[in-house]
Amino acid sequence: MSLSIDSLVTDLMFQANAAIDQKTLIDGLGGQEALETKQLLDVDRLDPRAEMELSPSMPFRRRGERRLMIIEETTITPRPDPQADPIVIGDLRAAKESLINTVASLPVRLGRLFALGSWGDAVIVARNARDLRGIALLPYALDPQVDLDGKRRATPLSQKEFEAKLMAFEKRLEELTEEQIIANLSGVTFERRGDLLIVDVLEPDGSWDQRKSMMMETQLAAIDQFSMLPGAPSSSAKKAPEPAPTNGKPAAKAAPAPTPAPAPVPVPVPVPVKEEPKGPPIAVKEVDGSVILVFPAERFDLDVAAALGKRDWDHIVRRSDNLSGAVRDRIHRDGASWIAPIEFLSEVFVDGKPLTKQDFERDAKTADGVKSLDVHFPRFGDVTLLEITGKGRFVTSYRDANRAAALV
Repeated sequence: MSLSIDSLVTDLMFQANAAIDQKTLIDGLGGQEALETKQLLDVDRLDPRAEMELSPSMPFRRRGERRLMIIEETTITPRPDPQADPIVIGDLRAAKESLINTVASLPVRLGRLFALGSWGDAVIVARNARDLRGIALLPYALDPQVDLDGKRRATPLSQKEFEAKLMAFEKRLEELTEEQIIANLSGVTFERRGDLLIVDVLEPDGSWDQRKSMMMETQLAAIDQFSMLPGAPSSSAKKAPEPAPTNGKPAAKAAPAPTPAPAPVPVPVPVPVKEEPKGPPIAVKEVDGSVILVFPAERFDLDVAAALGKRDWDHIVRRSDNLSGAVRDRIHRDGASWIAPIEFLSEVFVDGKPLTKQDFERDAKTADGVKSLDVHFPRFGDVTLLEITGKGRFVTSYRDANRAAALV
């Protein structure tokens, strides 16, 4: 099956052990004619590692739940470089309505619209707010450097710590009520239709700015509202104290409160500047008028890769990087390429599988002491893997391998 980048994906996760015959499924997906121009991908027939690369669903998806993707290539206008252009051109409003109708007519737990090869959702449809939050918490659950409390570590978690975080995933979903989850939403579209909850980041013309998907994900995940003990209710306001018991007797009338003294004039308190995480600065290079960011190992992880894919430059570039205002403006306007070190070949994928040393040695091109191979980097997309003699391994979005290697 040929899958093209920027194809529109309708992703359906069915309720556990849902019994659906073929006719009911086809009718629910819009009928045979509607499916003739689309490809159906049964995710459960793939190697689990391929799903991890394509679009991970564990630990959100439970045992017995099936997953189906409907892939269509005509709605979205393919972008020359999806990683450099966050605006998805195409009217997704009809696809949104089709998704809503499909979820309403089939035993679907969660439905989503996204673009193949890009991180983030344009539309999410669920039957309860807990599932909206659960799908948004997947990056937290799968990131090996984010701990149980949502704090980023400088080094990966131990296997025991990572397993403890996965075990607590379901408990985390019990901490916020539906009202609290929905109250976090701002700058996105939310609506109810019957028992369905629908949230999307589509523009009025149906196009999609993928940068808003990160905002939606952050709001739904609400990691800043984690309870100290996973599963304990989270509350943003203290309850008023209850009146003391009166042993069945009427409560005595309270004495009138004294007239309060005039409140003192408040003294303005300076707002503290949020302290940035520590770490060495990013090096900034320019090649043929393009900006290239060179990351040290301490400044690169899966969250940064996802932010690069969404062009969330405010998440990536810090004040301590000492970029001039002109360079910052160019990055926000035109984007930037990047280079970052990696340690293991298995951190990148080829044909849906982690890269092995044997495959790399067989398929890589060699020139001027640099081995290079086109690979897939999770949460970003297509990159070039470089192995530079005496310096190590790197991934880069810049397409000239030798020029990128010269910048390391």
